[in-house]
Amino acid sequence: MRKVLLIVIWIAATAAVGALGFAVRELRRTPVPHPEVVEVDRLPPRQRHNSLARWTVTEHLSAHNVLIAQVETEHLGEAVAIAQQLTEPIKAKYAEVLIYFHRPGRPDTPPPRRVQWTSGRGYIETRYETDRPRARN
Repeated sequence: MRKVLLIVIWIAATAAVGALGFAVRELRRTPVPHPEVVEVDRLPPRQRHNSLARWTVTEHLSAHNVLIAQVETEHLGEAVAIAQQLTEPIKAKYAEVLIYFHRPGRPDTPPPRRVQWTSGRGYIETRYETDRPRARN
């Protein structure tokens, strides 16, 4: 009985050493994957709104064929037209363009409007808040 027990232990030890050797061989043979390099374009820190212009792109970021831009304007009702002016010349380069519209001097709050462009759906405007009446002096 002892002989059988020794043979079983010997077989188990041989199998464990073989499995360990196989695992080490596979780890050395398999190349280590390198993280995908993502190209991100970004403007310098936030630009100031040009008070002489109807609208100003204050920030933009692009990655993975998507462009995200922040625009400041008093003319929120023209958001789609402004988005078309920005997107038409560059839409072959991107799969999606998201433009967030803010009032000049915007605080870091949610934008009143967003326009999304995709080649399949075109321009879609989302209103996060209704237009505020302007104060008259």
